[in-house]
Amino acid sequence: MSFDIIALRYAVLTADTLSFARAAAQEGVKQATLSKRIASLESRLGLNLFERSTRGAVPTETGAGFLDVARRILFDLEALQANGRAIGAGHGGKLGIGFSTSLAAGNMRALIVDFVHDFPQLRLLNIEGDRCRLAQALHARSIDFAVISGDVPEIGLKRRAMWSERIMVMLHDEHMLAQKDRVYWSDLRAERFILPRQGSGTDLADLVRARLGEPGWQPDVETQEVSRENVANFVPIGRYVTLTTDTVLGRVLPGVVLREIHELSAHISHISYAGYWRSDNSSPALARLLKLVGDRYPP
Repeated sequence: MSFDIIALRYAVLTADTLSFARAAAQEGVKQATLSKRIASLESRLGLNLFERSTRGAVPTETGAGFLDVARRILFDLEALQANGRAIGAGHGGKLGIGFSTSLAAGNMRALIVDFVHDFPQLRLLNIEGDRCRLAQALHARSIDFAVISGDVPEIGLKRRAMWSERIMVMLHDEHMLAQKDRVYWSDLRAERFILPRQGSGTDLADLVRARLGEPGWQPDVETQEVSRENVANFVPIGRYVTLTTDTVLGRVLPGVVLREIHELSAHISHISYAGYWRSDNSSPALARLLKLVGDRYPP
């Protein structure tokens, strides 16, 4: 049996006000119209919802039970409508975000914090991974937006340059380079580098090879299936070095020091990040995020 939602609302309002006249006045309709709608509902149900008298309208015993259920139905319908409007406006629903940088601090954290603050009804689904995994997730529609280091020349993806992060070398505190105020790439030529495969680790490993590699010789660098945090924890123990970015500042581990890496030009080395999304993604939530990204990082 289908129900007349307007009649349900009229009936609930009548029960709340104990009067057909007061309910009609609140709804802005004629009392006769409201009474007729409720009477039609009672006829379809085969029961009287109200005891009518000159003093007003009081729910019957069976009517009170029915009206309790009607209240919950109306509440759920209003919530459903509100959620639908929020999704349509990009304020609600789900948004998948992928990233290859730390959320401990820095631009990625600030972007998510601002987005969640502006759109609290939105449910964020997060994936951390390297550029290959994130590009695959975009194409598979597992995520809507990805922040990836370097360039991803994938067909069907749009790109927006966003920010860069300083590259830091992580050393144990007894390392001879820990005493230097300025570390250059050439100072790291003889070091063993361990980097995590997740996040920007593979990009940083490629950068080490590009900066230190020579014809007939390659630096000692490898990536491992170990988290960023555990690679850092093993630096004082394993006697190797690793690279990270300035997003880790503020939570340096005991026995570990961080140093910026300088180019020969004296500039500090950076790694750049960009946002990617499918050109055919029409999600209103994504449009909201892109508006925020555009405001923070204009072309």
